[in-house]
Amino acid sequence: MAILAGSVAGWAVTTFVMETDFIFEPVSAVVIVVSGILATLLAGLVFALRPLSVRPAQTLRARE
Repeated sequence: MAILAGSVAGWAVTTFVMETDFIFEPVSAVVIVVSGILATLLAGLVFALRPLSVRPAQTLRARE
């Protein structure tokens, strides 16, 4: 969905605003989307490691 929306917006800008030819590069588009997905997953994993490593009993006993 992101590739479709981005390519339509890019086509509109290059055709109507810049008045040049539009060339779609599918490999670059897929690499950008996959890189964004991987960055999001890795960041979520890094930030979730600390809370997931704590034992539930310790956390529950600490909240009295």
